[in-house]
Amino acid sequence: MKSRISAVILIAAVFTAGCDLFNKKDEDSETPTSPTSSVSLDGFAGTWSSVTPSTPATGCGNVKYTVIPTTASSANVAFSATCGGNIAINGSGPGTISGSALNWSTSGLVAQGGVNCPFTFSNNKATLDATGQIAVAYTGTVCGIPVSGTETVKK
Repeated sequence: MKSRISAVILIAAVFTAGCDLFNKKDEDSETPTSPTSSVSLDGFAGTWSSVTPSTPATGCGNVKYTVIPTTASSANVAFSATCGGNIAINGSGPGTISGSALNWSTSGLVAQGGVNCPFTFSNNKATLDATGQIAVAYTGTVCGIPVSGTETVKK
């Protein structure tokens, strides 16, 4: 009699465990959420230069864009260019990876030909393209002159 009760308890335990496995299988088979589009800061790291050298009157050309990661999601960004036709700028500032872009800012002083005036680029964005180049979009002022545009740079 004791062996029959033990067998019934054992069978009940096996069925209970088996049902729990079916429930876990259903939980595990839920549809995963879509991945978010993001890139690693490592993709931006390094020194990049203009694909096509130019010196536009209302933008910047001959760009040199350097990204030095400081953490997994932030970097120091150096930006040098010729802006507003012939004004050489060189400065650095913070950059932060967000999704598939690197948001960056930079500022400094222009010290050229006896002129000492500020430049500021804020809330700018760099994105990697499929060919391994970066599109550097910028907006700011250089010596009070508004400049904006997008410059394609490569390593």
